[in-house]
Amino acid sequence: MKIDDNSCNPDLLGRFLDRELGPVDHARIDQHLEDCPACRKVLRAHQSISALFKASLTQELSHAHVEEFEERVLDLIRGKGLPWSMKLRNFLASRRFYVPAAAMATALILFFSVVKRPAPEPGPSAIIKSFTGEISSVMIIQTPKSKQTILWFNETLTTGDEDDEIQEA
Repeated sequence: MKIDDNSCNPDLLGRFLDRELGPVDHARIDQHLEDCPACRKVLRAHQSISALFKASLTQELSHAHVEEFEERVLDLIRGKGLPWSMKLRNFLASRRFYVPAAAMATALILFFSVVKRPAPEPGPSAIIKSFTGEISSVMIIQTPKSKQTILWFNETLTTGDEDDEIQEA
């Protein structure tokens, strides 16, 4: 039923039954129900369904152990009876963990970025253990930044062919 023109509307009947209409609209629908047997029948059907639902709900609630259920829910909220893995997961998901963990990570990053470790001293790149001939010239060079020593020498072999010279770096 539309409020403006007293035609039947089941949605408005539902709102009338649930007391969702204002006083003026409620009075108009009440007046319409006096004149319309079809709307009265629909309203009685809605009322009977609502009454059955309320009776069933009341019966089920009388059998329910609401206090036990409430206590179990509160225990779960408080964390009692939870396995240690769930307690750990809840702790890791809370702010009580993230704020200190983020502060500690920041402190470690700052510490290791500010404190510089001494650079390792470079060792020799090659060790010459022995010579098999005569050395005709030697040049020793040390690089200024990396402090590496470079040996440059000419060796004359004594294998009978004295014109072969080998340069090694």
